[in-house]
Amino acid sequence: MTIDLSEDIKNVIDLEDISEAAIQSEIESYIITDGLAKEYSNFVSIYTSNIIETGVWLSGFYGSGKSYFGKLLGYMMSNRLISGTPARERILQRFTGIDDEALVKNSIAKLNSINSRVVFMDIAKQDTTKGFALAFFRNFLRSLELPENEHGYLLYSLMCNASYSNPNYFVQDKLGKQWSESKINVIAYSKIIKELYLQLENSESDYNNILTTLRKETETFSAAKLRRIKKLFSIC
Repeated sequence: MTIDLSEDIKNVIDLEDISEAAIQSEIESYIITDGLAKEYSNFVSIYTSNIIETGVWLSGFYGSGKSYFGKLLGYMMSNRLISGTPARERILQRFTGIDDEALVKNSIAKLNSINSRVVFMDIAKQDTTKGFALAFFRNFLRSLELPENEHGYLLYSLMCNASYSNPNYFVQDKLGKQWSESKINVIAYSKIIKELYLQLENSESDYNNILTTLRKETETFSAAKLRRIKKLFSIC
């Protein structure tokens, strides 16, 4: 493995920077040691088992690489395409030459059997005045490339009711439009979501009422509601 010492090295990893350029750079700059490879392998073995406990505590002193480790783990699990190549495939290339390479790679390949949704969130950057559950849900919507408001909430519900988990495919199949071109403009995406809702034989009044209801729901967002949403997403 070679290292380009002329490249700028990040001294702090931004958990919420999940742009394609950032992901590719972080993967290509990551150095996998034998010890790290073993930790990744051990985590995947437990994650893909029948264990029912939830929650993992990652401990280490400042600057030890906790955020970097966790972020690469998230890329492995979500396995989004980076310049046409799955992130997991890119990461596994970094494991070349480690001890027990084939064994470790086979262990990590178990992730292929699980469809995981990963939400990257730095709690220190969140507005938690209305509760942690709402902050998490907004980041969940963002991970799906949906607006972090009642419009995104409505589109998410429409997607799940139609058994879709990707808004790009959903909008393309239902309306023949490109979600990627509309999601960054509130006027454009609100028109699309409204059209999708009215397409189901709902009225303008129904649309206005559901937006008002969803807007109010965010004021009293709870952990219980978040669990129901998690269950709904697991179905779609």
